[in-house]
Amino acid sequence: MEDMFKKIDELLEKPCYVIDFLPQRVPNTSSGHFFDVEYYLLNSKKRHEMKNKYVNIILKLMCYYRTSILWNGWKHHPKPADIEASISEIMENHSGTLNILFPDEDVLLVFEWDCLNFTVYNLTENMKEIVEKVALSEGFFCWKGTD
Repeated sequence: MEDMFKKIDELLEKPCYVIDFLPQRVPNTSSGHFFDVEYYLLNSKKRHEMKNKYVNIILKLMCYYRTSILWNGWKHHPKPADIEASISEIMENHSGTLNILFPDEDVLLVFEWDCLNFTVYNLTENMKEIVEKVALSEGFFCWKGTD
């Protein structure tokens, strides 16, 4: 079990990609309304629609890759209902982090309640193609994060 936490710490140091509802990072100098939109999507009834998209992305990736999650302890080969329950709880409580490990690919996907995205660490070229397609299928984009 301790090895799993060590693995997460190692992967969090790797380059990351972002799976986001926006096609690229909003510049700090933007005169847009990003924070108003973010607040609205996280706190209005729209959060249920967003939650479904998050769950769908994870479930679709689970079809291709062996998965373990860190949510109330480690669950190896989580059931789809475990994914739905964890994302629902995070969104309803307005707090929490779900770590999804794809051990065969050595990739970590992180979902945190206060972000409208996933962060994917150590995304392999092999997995990147599938992640991009899955994200797009839910109206999301995959782009390189800042290191």
